[in-house]
Amino acid sequence: MHFGSLVALDNVDLSVRAGEVHALLGGNGAGKSTLLKILNGVHQQTAGDVAVFGTPFQGNSPELARAAGVAMNFQEMSLIPSLTVAQNIFLNHEFIRNGLINEAVAVERARDLFEQLNVEVDPRMLVSDLSPGQRQLTEIAKSISHDARVWILDEPSTALSVTDVERLFESIRAHTAQGNAVIYVSHRMDEIAKISDRLTILRDGRKVTTAETRATSVSQMIEHIVGKKARDFSNLSLERKTLGAPVLELDALQDTYKLRPVSLSIREGEVVGLAGLLGSGRSSLIKLIAGVDAKASGSIRVAGKPVEFRGPADAMAEGIAHVPESRATQGIIGSHATSDNLTLSILDRISVRGLIRQQRVRALSQKQIDDFNIKVESQSTPVLNLSGGNQQKVVLGKNFGIQPKILLLDEPTAGIDIGAKTEIIDAIHSKASEGMAVLVASSELSELAVACDRFLILADGVICEDVSSDDIAAENPSGVNMVPFIQRVLEEKIQDANKTLKTESFGEKQ
Repeated sequence: MHFGSLVALDNVDLSVRAGEVHALLGGNGAGKSTLLKILNGVHQQTAGDVAVFGTPFQGNSPELARAAGVAMNFQEMSLIPSLTVAQNIFLNHEFIRNGLINEAVAVERARDLFEQLNVEVDPRMLVSDLSPGQRQLTEIAKSISHDARVWILDEPSTALSVTDVERLFESIRAHTAQGNAVIYVSHRMDEIAKISDRLTILRDGRKVTTAETRATSVSQMIEHIVGKKARDFSNLSLERKTLGAPVLELDALQDTYKLRPVSLSIREGEVVGLAGLLGSGRSSLIKLIAGVDAKASGSIRVAGKPVEFRGPADAMAEGIAHVPESRATQGIIGSHATSDNLTLSILDRISVRGLIRQQRVRALSQKQIDDFNIKVESQSTPVLNLSGGNQQKVVLGKNFGIQPKILLLDEPTAGIDIGAKTEIIDAIHSKASEGMAVLVASSELSELAVACDRFLILADGVICEDVSSDDIAAENPSGVNMVPFIQRVLEEKIQDANKTLKTESFGEKQ
């Protein structure tokens, strides 16, 4: 597959068996998305053949792919914000009665799909009003609504909680048990080991290997993905450092919708993780501190000084940087050059008397490209043309560039390969060692386990527990498999917090 002079795929073979989950792995820019878009009819291959259950497929549209029995869940979602959940799910295959669209049937069928996934999403809600996790579930429901024999799931779990991922896996197993096939793409190695039967790994547009998953260790997967021996989370340093004075303090902070009064303190050099299920309030808290959402009550102090934010610009002026949950809609300007995106937050440093100095733009953006190993043809390449992982690196580079006192990270490694994830965790540790305070929300608990000094367990807008990494580590004095151990403890604490709140709510109703 060629895009001009760029070779995106070079003589790649992929064979997926009926009844199996086949994982497709590779680093950012390896060619995974291109291959999937060929299978889904978005791209037309320049060479080679495709067959679905033995029938040749030469598609040039998603409609033809669906007719052939292929449906895809996109990493960058294909939902229309102004339509309801049900309208999005059945877009282009609506239920027609007497020449009119039957919305009631669509709502009922959408409920059936969410029941199949064992999750709760209101089919009548506008997509624009959904949380990222709910949008992810809607995208998945949309793909499975076509009764396709081949599901293509591209990073389906990036915004899902541990519980929702397990429910998704149950649906996948039920699908393959009927003789259907699933192509599963994820940068989460634990998911690959748990759900897939076989795996194929791409690197630089070429196939590296196809193997049985159970016969391939995580370290072997990573080595094939990056082309050399590389670290995974378990090898990252868990050493703690000396902490400074409080730099971010919240006192009974509350928003209008989700959060109950939240009080916390984060010190210089400290990395604090927000852990909780989908809808627990992680993102709400991040956005409130960043000035994205307005507070209803309470106060914020930065380095001991009370502050009031009318918007994100006020928060940035106080030294707060925010990496949002959705890079596509909140983190980048896709049609603009990579260099413009990387320097968007530091216009005062690249301009003189109101005029942008291109020499400074090139120098500062190149530093971030090098620091984050961003794969881009040139600085002028539109960010939209980069892979999802490289787009995320641009968002991180843009925010690191302002040299903040406080860094707010919401799902910072979503859609990023394992090699880049370890680089980002290293960068977080490095900035913390320089005195930066970091608050990170993530649904990937192994990421929190290795990144954070302390964890806040959230459920239904409440901080239910504040526990340090050292306290959890003390429960495992042998120090063996410490990251998986901390991850399991966090999972248990999240489940306990939600059970406790449900019990209390039930008691109040009584």
